Amino acid sequence: MKPIGWFAIAAACLFAGPALAQAPKLEKTRIALSVGGSISQMNKVAYFVALNRKYFQQEGLDVESTAFASGTAALQNLIGGNADVVEGSFEHTLRMQAKGINLMCIAVFGRYPANVLVVRTSQAGKIRTIADLRGKKIGISAPGSSTHNFVAGLMERAGVPWKEASFISIGTGLSAVAAMRSGGELDAIVNLDPAINALVDAGDAVVLSDSRTEEGTKAAFGGPYLADCLYAKTEFVKANPNTAQAIANAIVHAMQWLHTASIDDIIKSLPSEYYQADEKLYRKSLEKNLAAFQWDGIVSNTAVKSVWDAISVLEPDFKAARIDMDKTYDNALIERALAKYKAPLNN
Repeated sequence: MKPIGWFAIAAACLFAGPALAQAPKLEKTRIALSVGGSISQMNKVAYFVALNRKYFQQEGLDVESTAFASGTAALQNLIGGNADVVEGSFEHTLRMQAKGINLMCIAVFGRYPANVLVVRTSQAGKIRTIADLRGKKIGISAPGSSTHNFVAGLMERAGVPWKEASFISIGTGLSAVAAMRSGGELDAIVNLDPAINALVDAGDAVVLSDSRTEEGTKAAFGGPYLADCLYAKTEFVKANPNTAQAIANAIVHAMQWLHTASIDDIIKSLPSEYYQADEKLYRKSLEKNLAAFQWDGIVSNTAVKSVWDAISVLEPDFKAARIDMDKTYDNALIERALAKYKAPLNN
C-alpha cells in the first residue's frame, strides 16, 4: 500500500476542519423514540425511510425505535418519561396542550391521514353511507386515536352523533386484519395500509371513506390536514435545539429523497421483514400512499385548525379551550433542513 504523504494528510485536515467545526454539537445523541403502531404502516413511510437509509445516523443520532400498539400508547410512554420523541399523529400536540402539557412537532411528514373506513363486505348492502353507521360496531386502533377521530368526524358531519356507534380497539396492521376476519362482530373498521389493501383485495371489505389522497382528505376534513410527525415535549426541544434540528434534517432528507424515489428504490431500502409476507401487497400500498410524503413539510395554521376541529368532535370541551397553534410546531427547523437537502436527491 502506498504511504500517504504528510502534505496530503495536512491538506485533508485543512479542508475537513472547517466543515467539522461548523457541525453543531448535539446535546443528546441517543434518542428513545416511541412509534405509534406498526413501523411498516403506510402513514410512516418518511420515518421508516429515514431510519432504514440511516439518515438519523448521518446526523449523528442513535435512534432506538420501539413500536407500540397505537399512537395513544406511544404518547403515554412519552408522558411517562420513557421516551424522548414520538412518531405519531400531529393531533396529540393540540390535545395535550389543551390539557396543560406542551408538545412540539419537530417535523411533520404526513399531509394525508391515510385512514380508510371500510365496511365488511357482507354488510355493504346495509351500510351504503356514513349515516348508516348508526348503531354499528366499528373497529379502531384505540380510543382517542386518529382512526377514532376520523370516523367520529365523518359521522358528525353526516348528522349522526358519533356516540350512537360502538367502538372496539383492534390495533393496527395484522391485528386489525385478524379482527375483521374473525367472526362477524365488527361491521366496519378504520385502519391504514397495508391492512386495508389486504382486506379489500381479499374481498373481506369495501371502502366507504378514504383519506389517502388530497381529494379524500379534503372531503373528510374540509381542507388541508396534518397527519404523522415526530413530536416531543417542548422542554426537550428547547433544551436540545441542535438535536431537534438533526431530527428534522433526517426527516426532510427522507422526504426530499421520496420526491423522485421509485417503488423499487424504496423496497431496496427496507428490511425484508417489512414486506416479505406479501411483497405485491406492500408495493401496492406504497403506490397508494406515497403522495402523502412528497411535499416540503411546511406547516400552516389552516391545516392545524383542520386538525383541531377534527379532535374537538371527540372532546367538545376543547372548542372552548385557548390554543396557541404556533407553539405546536416550528417551521424554522424545516426551513433550515430544506436549505441543507434539496430535491432531487440520489442518496
